[in-house]
Amino acid sequence: MKKWQDYKQTYRTESDLFDFARSGDLRGFATYLYQHPNVDLNTVNQKGYSALMLAVYNGQRDFCEALLRSGADVHSRDFIGNTVLMASAFKGNLEIVKLLLEFDASPTDLNETNMNARDWAQMFGRKNIIDFFDEYYPNNNNGSKLNNFLRFIKLSLVMVLKKIKK
Repeated sequence: MKKWQDYKQTYRTESDLFDFARSGDLRGFATYLYQHPNVDLNTVNQKGYSALMLAVYNGQRDFCEALLRSGADVHSRDFIGNTVLMASAFKGNLEIVKLLLEFDASPTDLNETNMNARDWAQMFGRKNIIDFFDEYYPNNNNGSKLNNFLRFIKLSLVMVLKKIKK
């Protein structure tokens, strides 16, 4: 972009679904739904994240619930197969983990390197999440910390290779 006019054409003046998800703006979301009644709540941004994934990453529990009640897919995944439950376990947000499970998220789903939500919690030392999974899903222990670390390395390589292929 060499000219101001070129830049102005790329600049957004309105917030979108992803902006509302990041900030947890429920009023903005309600207005957006009213103005865009046919919006696909499961569409993904340029990085492959759904609005639900962004709300999970940003700890926006109430916004997550609003999305789920509005029809967002609790089984949505990013471009390497991580689920929104995995994202919540990674972030260590037990309230969002419980919410996602209430909406039938599966703690046994695996990403491309065979990691599940508990593995993400273990990898990043989210003891509250690990304890919760061990209590309510005792047969969901998918491996040791070393195995999870090796899976994480593999996952990182998968991510890099996918970016190179684009």
